[in-house]
Amino acid sequence: MKEKLLNNLGLKVASLVLAFAVWMAIVNISNPVIDDSQLVTVEVQNEEVLKAANLTYEMGKDVVTVSYQVRTRDRSLVKASDFHAYVDLKDYNVTGAIPITVEINKDKEALVKSDTITAKPMVIRVKTEELQRKKFDLKVKAGEPAEGYALGMISLSPDYVTVEGPESQIGQINYMGVEIDVDNADADRNGTVAPVFYDANGNKLDIGDNVTVNRQEIEYNVSILKAKNLSLNFEVSGEVAKGYRYTGVECSVKSVPVVGTKSILASLSTLSVSSDKLNIDGATADKVVRLDLSQYLPPSTSVVGEEYKNVTVKLKVEPLTTRVFPLKLDQLDKKGMGADYDYSFDKETSDVTIKGLKEDLDALEEKDLNAVLDVSNLVPGPHPGMLTFEVSGGFEVVGFTPFNVTVVPKSTEPATEGSTAAASTEVEETQSQKREE
Repeated sequence: MKEKLLNNLGLKVASLVLAFAVWMAIVNISNPVIDDSQLVTVEVQNEEVLKAANLTYEMGKDVVTVSYQVRTRDRSLVKASDFHAYVDLKDYNVTGAIPITVEINKDKEALVKSDTITAKPMVIRVKTEELQRKKFDLKVKAGEPAEGYALGMISLSPDYVTVEGPESQIGQINYMGVEIDVDNADADRNGTVAPVFYDANGNKLDIGDNVTVNRQEIEYNVSILKAKNLSLNFEVSGEVAKGYRYTGVECSVKSVPVVGTKSILASLSTLSVSSDKLNIDGATADKVVRLDLSQYLPPSTSVVGEEYKNVTVKLKVEPLTTRVFPLKLDQLDKKGMGADYDYSFDKETSDVTIKGLKEDLDALEEKDLNAVLDVSNLVPGPHPGMLTFEVSGGFEVVGFTPFNVTVVPKSTEPATEGSTAAASTEVEETQSQKREE
């Protein structure tokens, strides 16, 4: 038996090798090894390394293509979730390039050859920046309660937040606040709301995921009070300097919400504000003061809101200026004109000087002066011209350039030189007698 087994041993071994090779060929032909790939999200390990160095980071790409070899029949069994791609921030260096490591789950190691696993790209660029932490007090934006009601005390818990992120992004934040919906509210409201980022213009900012806030929810409680809005009446005293005019008052608020009993509120429509600060004696420019409106409230009432305890009031003072209007004398209306006389002038125009505010003077027209030449009771001969004006409030007639008006009787025959001279002498004597009297 032994001799039979050993007989032609070489041939038998060769046959076994050939059979195995044929089997392997059949297997490879029916279930060949192929190249495949998956898109895998890259995880970050040891972030605390950069945080300890007071740095924040931003990755240029967080998805890589993982390539590998797998048999055809096993292809559907391999998923992207079977791979673990990561970068270790302990490997960060000044170049910013960190190698990507890819591992496959143990239960799939038999399906994928580990030495065929590669990542593309092989490294990820990491950009670092100084990490900044900043505290922001929260401002409140709220709507309008129902008619006849006003916002009372608004409390936030907490009333500030701390943000952390890249220095460049934190620098975009001007302030932080919360927006509370109290539109048409007639009762107290409470709840939670998320803090909001704002830029310098009061617009909302979308900072992104790199900036974190220590509190995602802010608790609020809003008191809604029965109130009445009172218009403001500022009692301004004193006189501005000569050559200037007081032109009115401007305030940072138009009205003030006041709470009190129904009977007291019914008797109020305005809030009179009288203060020594509202004196404009000798002023030559705008005067700006700050007032606490709560100090001027009637008894048993109170103001709603802290902002009304520090309002800005501007007393406007503007310089007066002048403007000259040339009036054509022969086109003026005449008062007391005699039907038997003709009137002539030694000048074509008279310049009228009007004083007022520049803006008003720029809008003033010649017809608005309502200039009239008064020739009542004038006898034949030359006389100083007399003008009267009717201008609206805010303007002052400073004066006009002198001129003479000559009165001549109407005649069908030309007046002789002697008669004209005699009439002139008679007028001059009459005017001289009047001056002496």
